[in-house]
Order: sequence, then C-alpha cells, then structure tokens
Amino acid sequence: MHPAFENAGTAKGLEVWRIENFEPVPVPTKEYGKFYVGDSYIVLNTKESKSGILSWDVHFWLGAETSQDEAGSAAILTVQLDDRHNGAPVQHREVQDHESSLFLSYFANGVRYAAGGVKSGFNEVETNAAGERRMFQVKGAKNVRVRQVPLSIGSMNRGDCFILDAGHDIYVYVGVSAKRIEKIKAISAANQIRDQDHSGRAKLHILDEFASASEQQEFFDVLGEGSPDEVAEETVSDEEFERADCGAITLYHVSDASGSLEINPIGERPLKQSLLDSNDCYILDTGSGSIYVWIGKGATGQERSQAMVKAQEFISIKGYPVHTAVHRVVENGETTDFKQFFASWRDQGITHSHLIKAALGNGDESDSETEFDAKVLHTLKKNGGRALGFMPDNGQGAVEIWRVQDNDLVAVEPSKYGMFFAGDSYIVRYEYSVKGGGHGYIVYYWQGKTSSIKEKGASAIHAVRLDDELDGKAILVRAAQGSEPRHFMKLFKGKMVTFLGDYDKEERNRSSTRLFRVRGTCAEDVRAEELEPKASSLASDDVFIVVAHSMSYVWHGAGASDPEREMAADMVHVLAPLTQVVLVQEESEPDVFWEALGGVAEY
Repeated sequence: MHPAFENAGTAKGLEVWRIENFEPVPVPTKEYGKFYVGDSYIVLNTKESKSGILSWDVHFWLGAETSQDEAGSAAILTVQLDDRHNGAPVQHREVQDHESSLFLSYFANGVRYAAGGVKSGFNEVETNAAGERRMFQVKGAKNVRVRQVPLSIGSMNRGDCFILDAGHDIYVYVGVSAKRIEKIKAISAANQIRDQDHSGRAKLHILDEFASASEQQEFFDVLGEGSPDEVAEETVSDEEFERADCGAITLYHVSDASGSLEINPIGERPLKQSLLDSNDCYILDTGSGSIYVWIGKGATGQERSQAMVKAQEFISIKGYPVHTAVHRVVENGETTDFKQFFASWRDQGITHSHLIKAALGNGDESDSETEFDAKVLHTLKKNGGRALGFMPDNGQGAVEIWRVQDNDLVAVEPSKYGMFFAGDSYIVRYEYSVKGGGHGYIVYYWQGKTSSIKEKGASAIHAVRLDDELDGKAILVRAAQGSEPRHFMKLFKGKMVTFLGDYDKEERNRSSTRLFRVRGTCAEDVRAEELEPKASSLASDDVFIVVAHSMSYVWHGAGASDPEREMAADMVHVLAPLTQVVLVQEESEPDVFWEALGGVAEY
C-alpha cells in the first residue's frame, strides 16, 4: 500500500489526490472541485452512519487529455486504496464531462475544469494573475459543471451562466433564462476562481436582470465582441444535458477460465438476486451509459484487483464510448443504485431481525380471523391480508415518521402523520411499553404503489439501519400500500390517507376533482385511498368520497359494509373539512355527481 493512503478513510469526509509522476499527491482542500484536464485524480468519500460505522466510495477521475500511463496509475492506486479497507469501498471510474451524479454531489460549488496538467507545467496554469482572459460556462439542473469555453459570443446562450475571468476583474453573466441554482453556483464558482487563481485579489461583477445596460455591455467589451442582443437562445436544455439514453438492462457472467475474457448474458430485466453467485464476477449493463462490476465474496484476490480491467475490456468489446462510467461493488456491500435494477432484493443484514410481510393472499389464514362472521371476513380480506393478528399493543405508543427523499430520510411534520403519497416510501418508528417494564420497537417501512425501486430499496436499508441503532431490538415490518397490517393503520386512529403522486409534486398534480375510496373494519383502522377521478374507478362494494370545489359527495356502493358507510361520514371531514357534504346512493346519482367525474362510465 502506498504511504499516502496510510490514514486515508479513517474519518468522515472527502480526500483528493492528484497523480503526479505515478504518485498520489494530496490536493489542498481549497482546491477541491478544480480538475486539470491533463491529469488523473483519486477521490475518496468516507461516510459515517449514526452508529459510527464507516463506508467508502472511491473514484478515479480521468481528464480528457490525461496520458494512458497516468490513467493506469490512477486505476492501480485505486485498488491499493481499496485494499486499505479490505475491499469494502465501492469503486467508480469517472471521465471528464461524464461524471456520475454521486461524484458531482461532493462539490457544492460545482466541478471546474482547468487547462493544462502536471506535464504542461503546474505553475504555468495555476494562477491567472497576469490577466489572460478565460471564459467558463456554468450549466446543469441538479449537478452543475463549470467548463472552460472559447472566448467568443458564439460560446454563449441565454439559458446558462458564464464567467469571464479578466485577471483583476471577474464577470458573472446570468442568462435571461438561466435557472436560479445556476446563478448561485456561477457566483460560487467565480468566488473560487478569485480565491484559487488570484489569491483573492480580483473584483466580482454580477450581471443579472438588475444590471444596467452599460454594465451588461462592459462584459462584451471585455470579451472583445458582441452585445446582449446577439446572445443565442439555449439549444440544449439542462435536463437533456444531464440525461443519458436508457437502453436494455442486461446481466453478464464474466469468466477468463479459458485464457481469454468470456462475457455471457444470463438475464435481462426483471433481474433476480439469485442470479448472482458468490464465487463469480458479473457485469451489469444498465443501458444508460454506466456499468457495474459485481464481485462475489468467494472471488479471488486477483479477480478483485482485475475487476476494473475486465470492465474496460467489456466496454471495448461492446463498442461503448470510452467515457462509460464503471462502478465496482462487492457482495453484501451493494449500493441502492445497484439494487434498483433487481425486481427484489434482500439484504443479509435483514435476517437478524423479525421480518413480517403484509402481503395480500400470502400464506395460510390467521386463526384470529375465525371470530368474524362471513360478511366481516369478506371486509377484512379486501382491507388487509396477512398480519391481521399482528397487534402487539393498542397503538397508543410514540410514533415518528420519515419520508425517503434522494436516498436520505426527511422528517414528516406531526400534523401530517397518516398522510402518505403513493409515489414515495416512508419509515415509521413505533415505540411501546412492554409488560414487566422496558420498551418495544416496531419499524415499518411503507412502500407506495408507484414508489421507485430505488426508493423502496432505500426504505428497507434505512429500516435495517434504524434497527441497528436500536441494538437489533426492533421488529421490522414491510407495509405495502393497500396491504398494511391492522396495527399500522391503528396508529393513525382512523385518519390514514394515501394520495396519488409524489409529495414534492402535490400542488402541481392536484386536480380540481379528487376521488377517494374509503375502507376499514372499525373506526381505528379506516383509511382513504385517492384514485383517478373518473367513474370507472368506482366499485359497488365500497364507499367513495368525491371532492369537487366546495362540494363533497359521499357515494355508497350497494355492497358497502355498514361500518364503512359510517366511517366515510367521519373521513369526509378529514379530507375536505370546509366543503358541503352530499350523500349519494348507487343508482341514484345526480347529474352533477357524474359531471364531477367526467361523465358516466362502466365500473
């Protein structure tokens, strides 16, 4: 192992090395985010869980003009850094202009590409005190890049921001259609250029909608050509700039037993976790500009060290671009991004806890159901499934709820407990008292019907982590939308509602008419589920609530149970407390009811 890595990754944070004469040289913190296009770099990000456990992502970054020798050195040294942590880090290959979102997320002010490199003479390109003019484009919706462009008005457009570095003066030109985040990142990047390249001795000029015509023209005078009216419209949107084409997802088995690399496809989406054998290596081709190399725990040391080499051969064989991103993951250390490509995934860490799946029609009937008559049993079956008898207490304990957002957890306001969105996944932590003293814990991970595989995977991972923080004392319960255990619904005391769409898009997606189906067996487990507001969504054995402007219609299907009819009367005040309520019986609907649902239709 190289001495430069002796203490690498021992504490939370980011570390960066530049490859100079085949050696890793630490980059000063103030230089983070600045990459010379003629060089190669190693970037290590160390994360720490709430329980103090460290995990790592190691990236080797290749500039567009880096030499093959430097690129090779970066790859070899990355393996050494990986060995420093016994193969636990996730490895990523990054190429200039095609970096992964994870890599770009490390640099709050964006990534800036600088001309030159070690072989071109570091001191010749490190500062710009003499006043050599340079222009940079700032572009991106989520992950902003700062790249040097030719000194010409032809490099500009109205949808992005541009930085003109003229030595003692730095101008930030904000396009009329530029996003606010781009403006913020452009100013941050200009500050970095001032501090990194001019030792803080340069004046910033912000040219936005508040700048005068003379100030705007000064930018073009320094540029040497053009005027604000000559700046072209944006030709490539930020979303198109960041989006990669999505193709077929294929899993390949990799073997070199015959002396040459053999790559054989063994499965396409939907992929099963059982396809992965612990004694082998696999390549997952996502079809979207990146591949994953999976290393089984039974793989040899040589197979581990040669993983990225095999990936390069794979890229060459497939005829993929040289900038194709490569990520190496090891068994039991798979990332959520990797797991999302599989139809289902069970982490090894889940086996140490109780895992109860509340899935409709799964397994034998619970003995606890025998106390109900046939009509009530029918109602129970359409409302739940297994885990009906899972009732550790009366649901009066302490509740905390988080929503999964960008693989992290965001706390839900207590006033919104019980309100879930079908496009999201959630973590619900429940604490209750046990007989004889002490406390018990249940961690539910609720998964919406339209929540992404990535978010569902993240919810399961966070549930396990929360259980770890509770020293493994929690019961983990998966609660799929529509198949929640009765105890889960009991926590919300008859006020559980699931909405269509995502939380972040609630206002945008909200229709002037909303339709909710009401189901339940008693006042404590009633729930309302939002459906598409159209007549075909109705069903005769249920109760529905139609909210349209200032009116709410409570529709009773002919086969709805008496408890559901009673509970709908209470639920309508939860969903639309300020509306006038009208009771509607099936086959006695007024015209205004059907008009609210877009007309009569079969259901």
